[in-house]
Amino acid sequence: MANKKIWAYAINDSGDYIKGDKHPLKIFYIWESLKLRDEKIHEFNKIKFMSTQKDRNNRSQVIPVQKGFYRYKSKSNNSIDENKNDGDSISHTIAIQVLSEMDRINFKCGGKAYEIEVSEIRQDDLKIQLTNRGKFKYYYPDLICFFKKPEALALKWGGKIAIEVNHTHPCEPEKIQDFKSHCIPIIEVNISSMSIEKKINTPPHTPEDYEKYYDYLVHVFGKQVFGKILSDPVSSEYHFKEEKLWLDKLRLIKDELINKDKVIAESHSREVFKSKEVAELSSLITEQKRLLSNKNESISRIKDCIYSKDKEINELNLIILEYKKTLSEKERIISEAESKKGVFYHISNFFGKKG
Repeated sequence: MANKKIWAYAINDSGDYIKGDKHPLKIFYIWESLKLRDEKIHEFNKIKFMSTQKDRNNRSQVIPVQKGFYRYKSKSNNSIDENKNDGDSISHTIAIQVLSEMDRINFKCGGKAYEIEVSEIRQDDLKIQLTNRGKFKYYYPDLICFFKKPEALALKWGGKIAIEVNHTHPCEPEKIQDFKSHCIPIIEVNISSMSIEKKINTPPHTPEDYEKYYDYLVHVFGKQVFGKILSDPVSSEYHFKEEKLWLDKLRLIKDELINKDKVIAESHSREVFKSKEVAELSSLITEQKRLLSNKNESISRIKDCIYSKDKEINELNLIILEYKKTLSEKERIISEAESKKGVFYHISNFFGKKG
């Protein structure tokens, strides 16, 4: 938890809050108020700086101190001890402020990236009461971030996350366990390697140093915020949705199996039908082969018969030819005989006339 702030609202000498340009109320960063005090003391004395709680009734007067913070003004003593030791470092406080102003935080935790679209970030009045082993215990996170996107992460973490900035004091194990038990996620952002002393200047710091460090963190965090997930709970809504998703997947798988069984059954039925058709076709082919074989035998017998008839015809043709030859010879003999008969007839007539 940040005990001190680096920004405040202000009330003018008329008792009204000073209006802002980007925000409804003007924000005075600590370096701005310190510069105003050092350079324009008369204007500085005309305004009163106030804490930044949402409820105006909970706001109190704060005083800018050279160490880079607004400190609550004591009700019993109006004096401010500039050298009083503060629990939070300036690096820690400025880092919290920079994170609280971001609309989108690109966390890099281990090998995973989480780009969170911020709905709201709270850094005031973050007193959280949790039950710890039958007793109430209070915790003060640095920031509580509310978000809706990414939707899966928002559902898993209940749309909120505690952000802890670690400069010199890491988050306590008991706090981590209690937050996890109450389904509150924690991301710890370690800035020990990029403190104001290491990146800007060594103490004592000037208002310009605070502003430079603020701008430096805006630039660094704007690219990526390296963090570590200390508490990674799962909300009941996420469990219910995951269970529903698994049930839907199981139903889908079941439907797919049923459909596959139907397809297999239909395929089997088609195969049986095809097998029956193949068997019938095979039987038909066998029968056709048998008939063809019988036809071939008949054709062979017919061929043999034709061959036999052809042989008989050839033999008859030879007989006819021989007969024709004989007949021709007889006709020749008859012709010769008739020729001779004519000769005899003429001779006979010749000799008859002479006698």
